[in-house]
Amino acid sequence: MRTRTMIGIAFAAALVGATFAENLAAAYIAIAGAAVIYLLHSIEFKLNKFLDHHGVSVPDFEIARD
Repeated sequence: MRTRTMIGIAFAAALVGATFAENLAAAYIAIAGAAVIYLLHSIEFKLNKFLDHHGVSVPDFEIARD
């Protein structure tokens, strides 16, 4: 399943939960959270394409250093 589809499903579930709880703040958080996660995913996708195009790779041991 595509990542964007999963983000949409998680957003819908959070929004349904906020609706059943009748919590307007939770609905706003679900909307803002989904938007932020979607934008971060888009940035990550474009950055990965850019790095692949230029032949830049990061080994796993460098990622695990953090």
